[in-house]
Amino acid sequence: MQVLFLCHRIPYPPDKGDKIRSYHLLASLARRAAVDLVTHVDDPRDLRHQQTLKDLCRSVDIYPLSKFVSRVRALSAIPGSQPLSVAYMTRTETHRRVRDLLDRNDYDLIVCYSSQVAAYLPADLDVPVVMDLVDVDSEKFAAYGEERSGLSGFVPRLEARRLRSFEADIGQSCAKVVLTTPREVAVYRERVGKGDVVSISNGIVLPDVVRPQADRDPELAVFVGTMNYDPNVAAVVYAADHVWPKVLAERPNARLRIVGRSPGRRVQELSKRPGIEVTGEVPDLIEHLGEAAMSIIPLHIARGIQNKTLEALAAGLPLVSTEAVLACLHEGAEDAVETASTPDEFAAGALRLMADPELRQRRGDAGRAYVARYHDWSRLDEAWGRVFDEVMALA
Repeated sequence: MQVLFLCHRIPYPPDKGDKIRSYHLLASLARRAAVDLVTHVDDPRDLRHQQTLKDLCRSVDIYPLSKFVSRVRALSAIPGSQPLSVAYMTRTETHRRVRDLLDRNDYDLIVCYSSQVAAYLPADLDVPVVMDLVDVDSEKFAAYGEERSGLSGFVPRLEARRLRSFEADIGQSCAKVVLTTPREVAVYRERVGKGDVVSISNGIVLPDVVRPQADRDPELAVFVGTMNYDPNVAAVVYAADHVWPKVLAERPNARLRIVGRSPGRRVQELSKRPGIEVTGEVPDLIEHLGEAAMSIIPLHIARGIQNKTLEALAAGLPLVSTEAVLACLHEGAEDAVETASTPDEFAAGALRLMADPELRQRRGDAGRAYVARYHDWSRLDEAWGRVFDEVMALA
């Protein structure tokens, strides 16, 4: 079988949410077919890993993304009808390469990761397409637009309208659309309404052994994520401004450790506040997850499955998080989570866990059991295989 895999960003190394999922999707395909990969790179350091991708694929084409060029393209798309996120990501040279590969190869299947790469699919395509949208991005932008007023809300509202139309076109033209959760599938069917849609979750590698709560620092909480991603920045600023001062009032030695690459100035400045640590990129995430007693995840807008959530649960950490994050998970995850919606509730949840090691252990054990049940990569590989087989049988 011959497969063309289009991916908006290089799927290696699998060290952040989108790249973890796209890498495992690529690996699943490579076990079944000869794969031609076409992708972009926005971090030149990732080019060190080309050989790993070449070992998996028949061919690999990687095209650079300049942030400056991407911003210019997105701004120039405002007067038109194309989603700005699609304009931001697409490149003429990538489009030409995709067209060339389609002309030269008799593909059995095309697999796309992220809606942006749908722009590379020609209208006269006669090859079945599986599109992994991951999340319903139009709903995410709609939520941002509702939160903001004036000009700051105009762009996300505009993007929501354009993306909803774009997602409908994808559903109509693709053989199968994949999303991360049944909730996202329900949202897609209600708001977009076109296409054959299924859910395949994100996975996690479950450590064989984790440190018991008795051996952890009971007053250390962590937030893990890529720290130039706006929702993550908003979450840690919210925690630092509104939650952690309330925790420190009861526990003066409590610490909130923000762990993740690319913290901007706004995040770095949080380290000047009492009880806040900012690490930047770390060589061993497991070490930080193993030291902490809990994970604080104050995301008020959440779509799909947050990898930071799975990483914390797999490491045996109870969560203090929002109903929005919990709603993205399957049944059983609630046993691992102290839910909160206000600063007082977040602080109370953190303080309750700090004071009760048995509660932390129960919630941590429940989280690991949940992850083992729903987020094992081998089971998810089987789910992808069923999707590929079904699409191929109907082609």
